[in-house]
Amino acid sequence: MIRITETQTVVHLQEHTGVRCSLFYGKPERIVEGERTRKALFPDGEFVGYRITNGKREHAFLFRTNRQKGAQQVPGVSPAVTLMVDAKSGYRSQKLLEMLHMIACYEIEMTRVPDHFFLRFNTLLEGRNCSTQAMQNMIEKWCI
Repeated sequence: MIRITETQTVVHLQEHTGVRCSLFYGKPERIVEGERTRKALFPDGEFVGYRITNGKREHAFLFRTNRQKGAQQVPGVSPAVTLMVDAKSGYRSQKLLEMLHMIACYEIEMTRVPDHFFLRFNTLLEGRNCSTQAMQNMIEKWCI
């Protein structure tokens, strides 16, 4: 039996009829098989992209694991984490994936992206002008 340490964040992964919980960003230290779910284990300070799909509804989260300062609860994740982006629809989830792809194309390391960038991006997602050009402008202004 593999023991989960107190310094790890547990992300539940599952595929049931109608409900799917999966990772789209981040590399876990390891994955532990459970009775009904698999558990991805991440150390502190890691960025994690986590998606919950229920039928046609999709909800994606980008968060940083942080046992000391984690304040937000994300379904299927324990303990609390530092939530960076909360994409509450399929469209917004795709825009989040597009933003992560753009950051990678600029060869920017995620740990160098300031927290306030993600807060601004989250606001952009909630608005009406979440175009590729607007996202590119944000990266150039706040990350380069």
